Amino acid sequence: MIYRYEDLGEDQFEELIVLLCRHLLGASVKGFAKGPDGGRDAKFVGTAELHPSKAAPWQGTVISQAKHTNGYNKSFSEAEFYSEKSQNTVLGKEIPRIRKLRNAGDVDHYMLFSNRRLSGGADADLTAYIAKETGLAKGSVYLCGVEQLESWLKQFPAVAKLAKLDPVDSPLIVSPDELSDVVQAFASHRPTVGAALDALLSSASPTRTRTSSTR
Repeated sequence: MIYRYEDLGEDQFEELIVLLCRHLLGASVKGFAKGPDGGRDAKFVGTAELHPSKAAPWQGTVISQAKHTNGYNKSFSEAEFYSEKSQNTVLGKEIPRIRKLRNAGDVDHYMLFSNRRLSGGADADLTAYIAKETGLAKGSVYLCGVEQLESWLKQFPAVAKLAKLDPVDSPLIVSPDELSDVVQAFASHRPTVGAALDALLSSASPTRTRTSSTR
């Protein structure tokens, strides 16, 4: 990852999402201050500029929410975030709010952003769950995980700058999967690497001997 999203505060992450939504939807995206806002972090009314695409943009009222976690390597699939058996989850607590907005005609499309990993299976399951529980069409529900967030910040680098995210100040982050790939690569090339190191040490030894003799 480019940034350590888990080290951000909730306010900074929400600001990041509002700024991103202004690129995806339009400059009139309105962010809401902290407080009992009915679950709304940002609102857009009109025809979206880029989402889901320029050819078929969303039209109407879009509500966007940002759900930040300080945990590392978290996912949408974890029980604390979503469970059909419990409403005492991050998503479960939002469903009544979204349903209320839908019944009042105050939302046509819904976007949920989080710095959690989102698999294809979880994306399909959670989208279907939100649609069923709120009355929104599946095509009007969009979930954004950390993978897509990274992609968009590469596409719109000005967003990160405006949100005052600085990758230079962030320590190197290596995921367990990436570390595993490195270890496996070294293991598969062990004979070659060993031979190269032996050759390097052998070629360096005479040089050290000659230097010592000269002295």
